[in-house]
Amino acid sequence: MSKAAQFVVIIMDTATWMENQAKKFYSNLFSSEAIGEKYVSETLSISELFKVQNDFNIEVLMVHENEIPSSFLQLNSSRIFNEKIEASKPICINHIVYFNTEEIQVLFNRTEVIAKQRKHDLVWVKLFESDAILKETLLSMNYSFFDFEENATENLPEKQIFLKKEII
Repeated sequence: MSKAAQFVVIIMDTATWMENQAKKFYSNLFSSEAIGEKYVSETLSISELFKVQNDFNIEVLMVHENEIPSSFLQLNSSRIFNEKIEASKPICINHIVYFNTEEIQVLFNRTEVIAKQRKHDLVWVKLFESDAILKETLLSMNYSFFDFEENATENLPEKQIFLKKEII
């Protein structure tokens, strides 16, 4: 069976698995277990994931293969969150945890289908500058850089960059 990206409901087992995968991913990305774990505790901990489950503007999309979960990301369609983006109806992707390029493509292809179905005109992505694999994969999928001034409420471990793609 092939890999497919689906929405996921956050239950304790799922949240525990996601938090553990995020800790591994961000510890590797930041080359520091302490920094990775601190970032996850603020953004993708079990309690934060349950908050997301109760926010109808944020959804989690996860790759599955033979019912085995893998890479995931969050879609944020909140008008307040997206208000500073110059588009009629943008959607943001952030907190991307992946394990290979193929899964990035599966997640983002599904995101674009969802965006088109919901009549979003722009998909924009927040990623860390050091995440070369994600950046290169998205650039190959016709995403482009853009400048965005954000009032950062998060204490981020490193600089974020922004990519976007118009949905037609």
